[in-house]
Amino acid sequence: MTNHSEALLRLLESSGMGVSSLFLESAVREVDVGIHPHEVGSPQRIRFDIHVVTGGAEKPPEDSIDQVLDYEYLLAALDRALAMDRPALLETLATRLLDEVLAPSEAVAASVSITKLDALEDGGRLGCSMTRLK
Repeated sequence: MTNHSEALLRLLESSGMGVSSLFLESAVREVDVGIHPHEVGSPQRIRFDIHVVTGGAEKPPEDSIDQVLDYEYLLAALDRALAMDRPALLETLATRLLDEVLAPSEAVAASVSITKLDALEDGGRLGCSMTRLK
């Protein structure tokens, strides 16, 4: 397994129920986050990867957006989480984002991965991932 999202999908698939997943990957935002003095007030490029499990894999009753959870809500959830007061920790931001993406009743589980793209001089990346079942 390569990440939390894949682990979550495998766990739910092993239960015998079909699984549907919505995702937003590689969304990059400038975010004021961090604990070090040089980070405060200096927004950093942060990449967000969000996966939400919505339940079974059945065909919607009608081929209409009002029959499914519109994946564009993931952008709105990200915007809401970023609009909250400045977090010092990526873990705080990940928790806020999980709260937002799990708010719709259709969402049964979610995984978020947050990556600081420019934190290391050698091109390496730092970040955190969190996964939650409702």
